[in-house]
Amino acid sequence: MKKLYTLLLLSFAFILNAQTTITGWDFNGSTTTSTTGTGTIALLGGVTEGYALGNDVTAGSTDKGLNITAFPVDGTGSGTAGISANVSTANYTGISVSYDRKGSNTGSRWEQFEYTVNGTTWIVLNNNGGTTTNVGTGTLWPTTTYTLPTTANNNPNFAVRMTSIFAPATSAYQAIGATSNYASGGTWRFDNLKIQGTTLSVKQNDIAGLSLYPNPVTNGTLNINSDANAERTITIFDILGKQVIKTTTSNTSINVSALNAGIYMVKIIEEGKTATRKLVVR
Repeated sequence: MKKLYTLLLLSFAFILNAQTTITGWDFNGSTTTSTTGTGTIALLGGVTEGYALGNDVTAGSTDKGLNITAFPVDGTGSGTAGISANVSTANYTGISVSYDRKGSNTGSRWEQFEYTVNGTTWIVLNNNGGTTTNVGTGTLWPTTTYTLPTTANNNPNFAVRMTSIFAPATSAYQAIGATSNYASGGTWRFDNLKIQGTTLSVKQNDIAGLSLYPNPVTNGTLNINSDANAERTITIFDILGKQVIKTTTSNTSINVSALNAGIYMVKIIEEGKTATRKLVVR
């Protein structure tokens, strides 16, 4: 119940807007530089990159896709080879990831999808059920879409990775082609990789003259002023919705030196009025 109450409090802090692409890659420039927004792609497990025809069936198209190869030899390295995409989702909620993908007949049929919310610990969300196919030229590739848990919302350390894995209950890769054998020289090709979300905007406050400064905080002290400067209750939540500070005070400054660097939400109640503001700690 306490967790639910905290989440309900946070829900009043945001106005939800239309979903948008936070960061996207179309690979048409034969590069892993993002074409929309800011983010980075990394090659994992020793795979090498190339660029070949992307998911565009138009005749004479110059569309490109990211082609990776040099996967582990059979029986080794399950879950280690593929690509990762690092994208800050700060100020976004409802995070989803989508991409078009195909593979060669000797590539791995099974793919694992993982994510991290702290840049270190990887969590397995799902696998593709062994559905990777070798789609011929002139046929649209299958699109894979994953919806992320709420811990991916408003998170500067968010990243995802897609890696080749053994077929379930085995210690071997399964080839995409029904009559083919897996080979480390098999390929995967990605196109139209997108991390999407819904913009968060802070609700306009009802406390006259409210201001928080400095923001970002760098010296451990947050100043809060209003026209009334009356006694107020201040509650601060981290990006996971956990309450990290709560105090009732008439002072215009509070000590936030115990907070780690990151993004927080500050809920202020003064004279029966409530306001919610975003806070950055560095």
